[in-house]
Amino acid sequence: MMNENTELISVIIPVYNVEKYLDQCVKSVLDQSYRNLEIILVDDGSIDKSGEICDHYAESYKNVKVMHNNNQGPAASRRCGVENAKGSLVMFVDADDWIEKNILDVLSKEMKNSSADVVLCNFADIYNNGKIMKYEPFQEKAIECNSFAQSVHEIHGTRSISTGPWAKLYKKMLFKNVDFREHVTIGEDYTMLLQVLKNASKVRMIKDVLYNRRLHGGNISRSGYTMRHRLALDNYFMVREGLIASFPEYQTEILGYHIEYEMAVITAMCRNRVFDSEVIKKLKDDLKRHMGTVVWKCKIPIYMKVCAIMIAYSPSLFIAIFTVIHLLTGR
Repeated sequence: MMNENTELISVIIPVYNVEKYLDQCVKSVLDQSYRNLEIILVDDGSIDKSGEICDHYAESYKNVKVMHNNNQGPAASRRCGVENAKGSLVMFVDADDWIEKNILDVLSKEMKNSSADVVLCNFADIYNNGKIMKYEPFQEKAIECNSFAQSVHEIHGTRSISTGPWAKLYKKMLFKNVDFREHVTIGEDYTMLLQVLKNASKVRMIKDVLYNRRLHGGNISRSGYTMRHRLALDNYFMVREGLIASFPEYQTEILGYHIEYEMAVITAMCRNRVFDSEVIKKLKDDLKRHMGTVVWKCKIPIYMKVCAIMIAYSPSLFIAIFTVIHLLTGR
């Protein structure tokens, strides 16, 4: 019998053209040992059979509901899910991922026992070739952040907090007045998470691997450059400026974290040979302005520091070298 004191958890699944994986995802939520839950499927204008699959689950299970929207991107789907959630607790699951049977049980108990507002677990990356890589950034049984400053450090310094919205249980009240950055479709989850953690009094991280993230072999640089990258870069610059102003003691960590995205933007240009001169100038000026910190203080790989130097002082040389490597290796 379900304990009457268990809080309702709303599991929000943004859905877009994932007919191949959606069943596994939804079934993993329906199979949870924690029974007091609702499942919200937000179909973001899918053009495959994903919408039909969502309707089937909504017709078959009383605790599943579906919303069909015009294609607006993942941020809009998350906002829609939160606005329609009846639970006091919320979890996001990507529609091509799946969760372990006890994840809601474990995270909800951790939240209750620790009085945390957000509890997150570790996750495993599952590649199409069957390779499994578990993400275990710390050895302790658990780590707690009792301030937003600590959360900023764990995101950018230790990388113990992943910036994806998934593998986390949130108190719904934390999303009040959060800007989901719906116009941005790369890095919007990072911006959302920062706002949510700022609203939290305590964040708890546990080492259990309870979430399975499916990787399809692509990322923001491998997909080729589009206007989405320009919007995302402007968003990253704006967020970074605010973070450094608030937490100057973490400037080096924040810069090191953001440099990786700047590298991804220009390599994306090289992959499909779409070169945005305005963005390249922004990257060049930004890297040149922070070059001393990047080279001497940031804890990033040496090859990335070399790339940063080339982009800052001779972006054409970097583009030429990377393009040749891409043509020869396909990477």
